[in-house]
Amino acid sequence: MYPYLSVFGLNIPMYGLMMAVAFLLCSVLAFFRTRKRGRIGENLIIIAAMVLLFALIGGILFFDLVTYSPEQIGQYIRTGRWDPLLRGGIVFYGALIGGAIGAFIGSLIAKDDLREYLDIVVPVIPLGHAIGRIGCFCAGCCYGHPTDSPLGVIYTHPAGGAPAGISLLPLQLIESGVNLVIFGILMLVSSRTVSRYLTTILYCILYGTARFILEFFRYDSIRGMAWGLSTSQWVSLGLIAGALLAGLLYHFYKKSGRSIKANE
Repeated sequence: MYPYLSVFGLNIPMYGLMMAVAFLLCSVLAFFRTRKRGRIGENLIIIAAMVLLFALIGGILFFDLVTYSPEQIGQYIRTGRWDPLLRGGIVFYGALIGGAIGAFIGSLIAKDDLREYLDIVVPVIPLGHAIGRIGCFCAGCCYGHPTDSPLGVIYTHPAGGAPAGISLLPLQLIESGVNLVIFGILMLVSSRTVSRYLTTILYCILYGTARFILEFFRYDSIRGMAWGLSTSQWVSLGLIAGALLAGLLYHFYKKSGRSIKANE
């Protein structure tokens, strides 16, 4: 599609541009939601900065782990060839895990309770992801299977590894649309609940399920496979299982608390 945006003779990678737009837009939206909920916006800025840093680290590390063998990674490190490890790409699940770690560290730096920000921040994650997938579409990564349908897209000079001259399913745009639907659902649920955890649990279940299904239509080989499923599908299953378990534990915890109060 359009891997680069030419501005005054300067070629700006669309993937990086969309990532920057996604982060800035989501940060602004989260900031206004934070102030509306009566939380401290300056603390969110600290948390967001750490999220960005650790999301980049996690996304790059995850890409390296699913792309290269331990021997290759060791060889790159021993010979000082850092470029393949730092410029290969970013895996969303790695960025999500890294971002979660960064959010925790940021909350410690800000000396604030991270749980108070879950319902504020989590609903905007799929919005940022939807914008980021548009960058994937422009660059030609995370593409779908070859298709004869009218939806097929043919890349001529892809920057992200898509095979040129073949009609491919624009899975990036499909996932972008799915994320927008999830964003709408979470924003609606967030406006009607006081639970600090419901939107997080719901996001993990919704996106985990969607990603597990969409992975069957992915055609890029650099994803890592184990027992017939991709790395992201195994992470999706873990995400769904963890969310369901957390939801059950929280439900029984709340139910137990109500029972104790009723007997007092």
